Amino acid sequence: MDNYEKIIDKNNGIIYAHKLEDYRMNRHNLNSLVEKKLLKRIAHGIYAKPDKNINEFWLMGEKYKNGIYSHNTASYFYGMTDRTPLQLDMTFPSNNRIKNDLLNVHYIKKEFHDVGLTELKLDDGFVIRIYNVERTICDIIRDRNKIDLQIFNTAINEYMKRKDKNLILLSEYATKFKIEKILAQYMEVLG
Repeated sequence: MDNYEKIIDKNNGIIYAHKLEDYRMNRHNLNSLVEKKLLKRIAHGIYAKPDKNINEFWLMGEKYKNGIYSHNTASYFYGMTDRTPLQLDMTFPSNNRIKNDLLNVHYIKKEFHDVGLTELKLDDGFVIRIYNVERTICDIIRDRNKIDLQIFNTAINEYMKRKDKNLILLSEYATKFKIEKILAQYMEVLG
């Protein structure tokens, strides 16, 4: 029990209930720490120090482990839009069914779900699962009729200005998602 501070500090101020055995703790220890206000429950099975600032993007990703940040939310993180998302865009395998008013849920076939998956370390040290820039552009093009025109145009234009853009990878993804002709039209206009 005395080692709990070392354990929680080692884990960036977070304890997961499903890892109690790894921490050499049990449910009773955890409940005792919560009762003594040494830990607070921040979500089902996730506990943190009371003074720990929890990143909401990270927390949503922890609640929805199959979700990957995508579309407008990913564009926001990559600086391809100046609009803070009102709803968080997350993509899930099509066999999932998610209901959450804070999420704008997108579904995709399971075999395409991990295409372009990467991790992004946020300024506060939390890490989120997010699609890379090229996958984000493909998602925006695929759903262009559902996305605000200004957000769409800004994302495409900002991508083309990036020094780290990977047009070969973008083209590979476009082929996978069967949008290569549409992508070619946009590249021709911006080219």
